[in-house]
Amino acid sequence: MKRSATDEESIRGVATAYLESWLDGDGERMRGALHPDLAKRGLDYADGRPSGVHHLTADYMGRSAAKGPRPQFARTCEVTVLDIADNIASVKVMSEPFVDYLHLAKLEGRWSIVNVLYEDREPAN
Repeated sequence: MKRSATDEESIRGVATAYLESWLDGDGERMRGALHPDLAKRGLDYADGRPSGVHHLTADYMGRSAAKGPRPQFARTCEVTVLDIADNIASVKVMSEPFVDYLHLAKLEGRWSIVNVLYEDREPAN
């Protein structure tokens, strides 16, 4: 199956919505970017070094986004589409607070985020 000329634009839009919805406090927009079975994992730190991972769900992310805007962070982000292969894609999102690697799938004609691995730009000790 060949991807359409608009796939990269759609993928960028979903990745941007993912970050902007968290910054803006928009839980509904966040939910719209995520597959319901999202698996999001982030690094835990101890003594300034990675020590484990934690798991977040789509439901958690929607609730987290809905807590309200986060004006302390810049709204700028860099979205890099790393690869697109028919109905799957890999994207890197760099923002002030985070580095996120996203895996998206195109299901029933719509792109959504199914996996995320992230870390804080400045990990807590």
